[in-house]
Amino acid sequence: MSGSGNAADEPSSSPPAGRTLTKIIRKTEVQNTFATIFHAEFMDHYKLGEWNEEGAMKLLKTLKDMEAAKIKTVMYSVSWDWFAPNEQTLRWAYMNDIVNIIIDMLRSPGWLFRKHPDSRAVDSGGRSYSHMSWFHTAANRLAIDMLRQLGEHMVKGFPGCVVAIQPVYNNEYEAKFTQEYDSFQDYNAHAQAAFRNWLRSRRQSLVEINRRWGTGFRTWAELKPPPMMAGMLTGIEEHTRYWDWMRFRVEFGASVFNRACAVVQNAGLKCYHHFPEFFSVLDAMYGASMFHRIAASKHTDFLIMDSNFMTPYRTVMNPVKLRIYVAAAHAYNKPVYFEAAVERFANFDLLKAGYKNAMMAGAPNMGLTNWLNRIELNASLTQAMYTHPPCKVDELVGVFIHLDSCSAWTGLQQSSEVKDPLHNLVEDLAEKLTVNCTTDIAVYVELDRFTSDIEHFTRAVFVEPLFLYGSNELLSYAAAKMALKQLPHQVLHLPAHQGFSLKVIEDL
Repeated sequence: MSGSGNAADEPSSSPPAGRTLTKIIRKTEVQNTFATIFHAEFMDHYKLGEWNEEGAMKLLKTLKDMEAAKIKTVMYSVSWDWFAPNEQTLRWAYMNDIVNIIIDMLRSPGWLFRKHPDSRAVDSGGRSYSHMSWFHTAANRLAIDMLRQLGEHMVKGFPGCVVAIQPVYNNEYEAKFTQEYDSFQDYNAHAQAAFRNWLRSRRQSLVEINRRWGTGFRTWAELKPPPMMAGMLTGIEEHTRYWDWMRFRVEFGASVFNRACAVVQNAGLKCYHHFPEFFSVLDAMYGASMFHRIAASKHTDFLIMDSNFMTPYRTVMNPVKLRIYVAAAHAYNKPVYFEAAVERFANFDLLKAGYKNAMMAGAPNMGLTNWLNRIELNASLTQAMYTHPPCKVDELVGVFIHLDSCSAWTGLQQSSEVKDPLHNLVEDLAEKLTVNCTTDIAVYVELDRFTSDIEHFTRAVFVEPLFLYGSNELLSYAAAKMALKQLPHQVLHLPAHQGFSLKVIEDL
């Protein structure tokens, strides 16, 4: 395992005396299944830019094949730029033909940028993009209004048929920041202004900010976030300026997704989000710490955890890593789905292993995406999806991994022998914890949630955080460490350089 594993107590393989199993993570029966058909596939594969009989019949055959494979739900997407060719025209006829949709608000229409030329996303290198900056209030208000109209139309036109909507601001239909050229986003002028306002609401004095950061900004207008590029740093980022920027970034980003979901719910539908694999040195760039802020929101009804089974090394991931990644969703007490993306590796054995490990991680709902022309909708797929855990549970291991600390790395460690030490640590931990089929794993990325469930654990693995943000989180850390004393546990350390230990960032 990358990093050290200093055991405070050697982990026991059986419940301690007097402790009975009171919580089970794994599921035993598949509840729901779905497959996606994205907007680009409608255009390219089915040729349904304009409704036509040939394309419609081809789509109908696909839907019948899905039904035969026991896939219960189809998830469509539509992009804002195609749905709204101008500000006054919405393609309702097209929407009347598809339901249960992902609303892609990343691909903004050209008229939006003509109306708001300063609404494009900008990366740390100064490049601007053809997608909207969610920091631009007026532009995002138009996106949210489109979302509201669409939600209300679907509820009114298809009561009981449309289930949910996912609002998307990312190029991979996931709840994360977009990145290109390994440059962090978003550095739009409105993003920088929002960051300054966020700071000033907490510290009125620029002198205090300069002292905190070790900078010499003369005016608030000069103050800028650090320009971040993936992999620009070997090791971990320790500067408070960086951590303040990351804190703002994930808080603001999560609030955008949560407000969008509130609009969907107000229209009478459920709202959900896809989350990419985290526990990687890429987490900072994508804002992975938004996960627990979105998952905990009352505006999020269910969670989809997805994986394309590819490691940061572009090799096939060991599917047992899903036991940790997918299980992180279980702590939020909401329905959890696992979505297998097969654009990299289209293999039934891999699919079957992925679905089995997701089921054992607490996800009884299975999905499939990017499958067109790669995976046949047949009995083999049905068998893979409708998996069953091979054994019963006799112990529950509680695992804590501080997701916010995973942002200490800013990208792949290109100059190091190990390019993603965080991925290595978590995959290795998953392999060790899944040696016995009867072991259940409960994963927590927040200290308070870990501590509140500790009475249910047979034993625990506590991965020490690198950074805590503020005094409240320090108190939570102390409470977790005290609670750990009541059961067998193992303490591991994130693979930081030079023996780096815990750092507490002063309250802002």
